[in-house]
Amino acid sequence: MAVSPTHLHLPSSSTLLLPSSSFISSIPSSPLSASTILTSTKLSSLRVRFSRRSIVRYNDHSGEEDEEDENEEENWSFEEAVSLFNKRDYYKSHDALEALWIRAEEPARTLFHGILQCAVGFHHLFNNNHKGAMMELGEGVCKLRKMNFEDGPFQEFERDVSAVLEFVYQTQLELAACSEDMCLTMDQSDRSYQLLGGYAAGESIYTLETVVDFNNGMCEKTSILFSPSSSSSEPTRVKLPTLAATNKHLIPFTGDDESF
Repeated sequence: MAVSPTHLHLPSSSTLLLPSSSFISSIPSSPLSASTILTSTKLSSLRVRFSRRSIVRYNDHSGEEDEEDENEEENWSFEEAVSLFNKRDYYKSHDALEALWIRAEEPARTLFHGILQCAVGFHHLFNNNHKGAMMELGEGVCKLRKMNFEDGPFQEFERDVSAVLEFVYQTQLELAACSEDMCLTMDQSDRSYQLLGGYAAGESIYTLETVVDFNNGMCEKTSILFSPSSSSSEPTRVKLPTLAATNKHLIPFTGDDESF
């Protein structure tokens, strides 16, 4: 069973640069891959930049821990599932959402299912299964659209996930370097996802970049970068979705049911 990534940092070098107002961290998104992390911190009139190599690894639970997880499955809360999603522990978030989905009734059942499939989609994306990512994100967005959100955190989440799906789709088209005729047949159907998803399959072409703005209350912004090794151009990016929903936002879909 996969768990949250463990980062092992190996210091390699440090340099002094000109002033800067932001802290930037590029995080590798695939298991058992390594890349250089560059971080910078504003210190008076100097910016200190440290270079580290980071290994991101998914460790397996022991059998004893698996038994504990199974005993806790029925006790997941919605806010715990959301917290896991926002921490990018998509695998465990899926487990929590699945437990909620099993015991829910409509319309909350469809809502949980949609968010669940988005969690699976992001798990696939950052494990280099691009086809699986597009399929699951597409299914998740379809279910969320059925809810007909007018505003609020769920509508924002649906919008942001839709933007990621479009981003992955368009970058897969770029990888395919398809002719105009072929591109015309790519209509974002399941079939087109299957055709495109084979390009760069297994390669780490989507990474994460987190920018912390020290001049704006330490505000963090995390983006998905499309950065294939074959490209020398500036990476394109899209916002990484998070869900800002709590139990009170569930009330329109669950009534007075407090079991979530």
